Amino acid sequence: MKITIETSSYNERRYGKPWIAIVDFSASTKGDFDWGEWAGDHYNGGEGVLEITAAPGDIIARGQKDNRKPKNSAPNFYFVTPRGELENIGDKGAAYRHYLANEDADIDRDALQTEKETLLARIAEINELLE
Repeated sequence: MKITIETSSYNERRYGKPWIAIVDFSASTKGDFDWGEWAGDHYNGGEGVLEITAAPGDIIARGQKDNRKPKNSAPNFYFVTPRGELENIGDKGAAYRHYLANEDADIDRDALQTEKETLLARIAEINELLE
């Protein structure tokens, strides 16, 4: 599912471009980052949109570098709910603990069924519009 997040304008001399990534802790405790996209005007610090394709249960990191105070540049970590929403986990340590707690979790069949019903309903809506 595609996750889209609006970003607000910012001072481009102080901050870097906003970013988003899926974090995979399976190979390393540092995590491997699979980067998403940001569409916006960095040269003027304009508003923009972050986009990434993720699955329920994925861990997402989101951040923006603060060039004046690099210690304020730590990203926030989230996990993707079955409905495609991002739920805040906290820092990288909390994200890794979340990964460890859920790496062997059984498939949540109720959540998958709910997602399936939502998608089928959306497909029916699209089919009606196309006819």
